Amino acid sequence: MRKQEKDRLLEIMDTLSGGIEEARRLIENAQKEEAVSLLADCQETAIAAGNAIERAEGTGTKAVGLLEELCELIYDCASSVSSDKQEGLAGICGRIEDKYIEAREEFDDGIKGKRLAVFLPYKVSMWDSLESIWRASGEDEDWISVVMPIPYFDKKPDGTLGEMRYEGGDFPSDVPIADWQQFSLEKERPDIIFIHNPYDQYNYVTSVHPLFYASRIKQHTEKLVYIPYFIHQNDRVEDTYCVLPGIIYADIVVLQSEKVKEQYIKYFEEALPELVQKQGKKAIEDKFQAWGSPKLDALYGKEGKEALPEDWKELLGNGDKKVIFFNTHLSRLMKENSASFFKKMEWVFRIFGKRKDAVLLWRPHPLSLDTAKSMNPEAVAPYLELVRKYKEQKIGIYDDSGDLHRAVNAADAYYGDRSSVTELFRQQGKPIMIMDCEVLEE
Repeated sequence: MRKQEKDRLLEIMDTLSGGIEEARRLIENAQKEEAVSLLADCQETAIAAGNAIERAEGTGTKAVGLLEELCELIYDCASSVSSDKQEGLAGICGRIEDKYIEAREEFDDGIKGKRLAVFLPYKVSMWDSLESIWRASGEDEDWISVVMPIPYFDKKPDGTLGEMRYEGGDFPSDVPIADWQQFSLEKERPDIIFIHNPYDQYNYVTSVHPLFYASRIKQHTEKLVYIPYFIHQNDRVEDTYCVLPGIIYADIVVLQSEKVKEQYIKYFEEALPELVQKQGKKAIEDKFQAWGSPKLDALYGKEGKEALPEDWKELLGNGDKKVIFFNTHLSRLMKENSASFFKKMEWVFRIFGKRKDAVLLWRPHPLSLDTAKSMNPEAVAPYLELVRKYKEQKIGIYDDSGDLHRAVNAADAYYGDRSSVTELFRQQGKPIMIMDCEVLEE
């Protein structure tokens, strides 16, 4: 049973207690009709409470059994009052009061009021930013945890919403999924909602469904928690990340370190002085918490090369090749960068195609193609041709799966664009080399 439902029922039972006391007073004062009417109300209240408990907990609970016994006693009392049988009325009233106390105590102690946590990922590749918290809440008997992937839209070049996408079917098989069209945040009013997308309408490439903008879901929960889907490299923060809608509307922002937390507070207070004044400096500072990143939990919870797919193992040969994680950022497909990017990619493919001691594991940013479609449509065809060539010629491993950490753990070193992924390699003490698209010499 939800805690809020239990609290509501406890209030109803407290009202029932007052009704029982008043009915006894009316009986003692020989106000027969009023007493019978009030006893009928008390019986209906007890029945309603029992029905609510059965809807939440199923049949057979001790609390419902005691409420049924209470209803029988109230009925006997009302029958005696109606027929002017005064003998034994005081005893029945006493038993009603005792049974009520027993039923309330059993309900309060025997039925746990659970809180509801709802997780709203939108891309399966970003699920690692929420997963460890979901697993921990699932192990806590005081919580009900629901994962509800939400749809998102590609954005057209003019900024309007394009095709809707939904990745709920791509999540791991051990993650139960709630249907976003059936589960109502407004009706359920979760105690806490977790999000990893801070942008609302301000992302140039994609947009989560407007129903799930932070400004809207904030209205349907006691506490909104934002956790970044990325890790800040070397604990350095750009100010623009600190004033997005997800941060503004969140009650709690979970950050990877104290250093990152200090920067968020600084930039937030500088950009939004009126909001800081309205809510108070302490409330703003309490909003930001350095509790670590679930992405690092996921990193150390994955296996390495022994868990690789068979087609990866084929390219690795006998396992004596170094695996180079090759990461390309979506910014490379923007108009001003794409020409040099395509030249660099041809160069990288040619170099690694000659190597017998290393294999490239190319993992492009999951929104690369969407970025090209939205911001540089002329780059779409060349990019798709690049991917086709890489796969068909078996230049290396191509990974567009939702499991980033499998690839990170399997790799021996990092090469590519600056990205939050580099922080995962730094945490493991693996070499990192940043790609320069202007360097094309062998």
